[in-house]
Amino acid sequence: MSECYLVLPHFGRSPKAITFARMKLRMRFIIGFVSLSIAGIFLFQGYWLWNNYHIESRQTQERASLLLEQAIAEALAITIEEMNRDSSLNAPHGAFEIGFAADSLTRQKSRPGKRIVRYYRTTILNPTETTDSVPLVLTKDYYKESYAAIRLAGTAGIYESITQFNPIRVTTIDSLWGLHLRHEGIHNAHFVDELFGRDTVIDTSRPKTLEPTRLLQTRRVSTSMSEDYGLRGYIVDASGIIYRRMFLAGGATLLLALIATACYAYLIRTILRQKSIAQIKNDFVNNMTHELKTPITVTYSAIDTLQTYNLIDDKAKRDEYLTLCKQELKHLTRLVEKILSMAVDERKTLRLHKEAFQPGPLIDQLTRQIALKTGKQVHFRIIDELDGRPIVADKLHLGQAIENLIDNAVKYAGPEPHVTIRLKTDKLFTHIEVEDDGIGIAPAHQRRVFERFYRVTDGDRHDVKGFGLGLSYVKEIAERHGGTIRLRSQEGHGSLFTLLIPNPHDTITARRG
Repeated sequence: MSECYLVLPHFGRSPKAITFARMKLRMRFIIGFVSLSIAGIFLFQGYWLWNNYHIESRQTQERASLLLEQAIAEALAITIEEMNRDSSLNAPHGAFEIGFAADSLTRQKSRPGKRIVRYYRTTILNPTETTDSVPLVLTKDYYKESYAAIRLAGTAGIYESITQFNPIRVTTIDSLWGLHLRHEGIHNAHFVDELFGRDTVIDTSRPKTLEPTRLLQTRRVSTSMSEDYGLRGYIVDASGIIYRRMFLAGGATLLLALIATACYAYLIRTILRQKSIAQIKNDFVNNMTHELKTPITVTYSAIDTLQTYNLIDDKAKRDEYLTLCKQELKHLTRLVEKILSMAVDERKTLRLHKEAFQPGPLIDQLTRQIALKTGKQVHFRIIDELDGRPIVADKLHLGQAIENLIDNAVKYAGPEPHVTIRLKTDKLFTHIEVEDDGIGIAPAHQRRVFERFYRVTDGDRHDVKGFGLGLSYVKEIAERHGGTIRLRSQEGHGSLFTLLIPNPHDTITARRG
């Protein structure tokens, strides 16, 4: 009775695919969390700056209001001094002074519907006059003792009484206010309006040519006991004042936020870079293991066959297997040399031994070698337009670089590739072009194919063997010669690699290396 086994395909995800999916999910979580953190920082800093702007605006308004009140008090003091110097006033009315009743200095709690005002009384020092003839008496000596005396007595009442004898001009108050503003570091244009009621302007110090934009206004200062009249100051373009005061704190905040953002961006970039390097390293190890294992396995099998089947006496078989071992060992040697060459390049100890030679025969030799070792029917087309002109280069390393380009053109093409190799020159460089009709390279990979270990193939697939070192070696050799490597490719339509080597007369670049 025969047994029959049915092998079912496994439709589940491989452990490597699951691990990759988890890493991708974690990376998305990290990027999302960092992005939210950065957005939160900017939102918080924006709110803080907005709130700080309004705080600075209120503080500036309060300070400007206090300075306006001080300017009004100084204007009253100046007016009083002028009145006391006026002999026409002093002769019939005697001296002016401010007096206070004790109860006028007592704070009282206001009741709904009632307004509490500070009031004052007058003192007449000239006995020949009556109270009716002198409505208010002030002395400059008392005022000089403290500006607060006028405010304590009641600016509104004093202002109203004084202006009955000598009206105070709004421009005078504006000038005094400007002195205090400049002392505070505020040099913006400003003006003062005399108001009736809340907003009706009856006089102003604003020049007709001044455009009132972005105004910061002070509190309304009453200049009459009935509060029908008042003064209000305005500062033009006051937002600039606030911005200047916020510059240090706001600039430092913005700088710290930008530094934090840059650090986060660098962190994400480093994580992505490390992830890419780790993936490339894993691919390299897998591919290298496969490449090294193949010649070792073949050699081991050949030796085992010789020993097992006692083929020592069979010269034909013995030579066949020994030749196979030799070929595989040569292949293994080339792989090891590539790895050692990579290590030498990493230490930057590679030295070039330049000589003049014809590149045509070298390319003929390389194409024959590649045609023999590949299992494909390759069609090579060599176009030599140098007309016998030699190039000056390291023949060994340049030959290895050209071999890498031709080998890639064959490997990444179909079963019957067509490879065109063109040699031409211009005033500065000799152009060595290798063009194939293979699978091409996607634009996303074209910038990275010259990086060490980077391969366009996905994961550890082995349909195209290699370590990802060939093109990086080509670029290194080209740059050591003072030249470069160019790539033009379209996915599905093949690739064109152009190796540029400086001509001998270009002494600056030809001497590099």
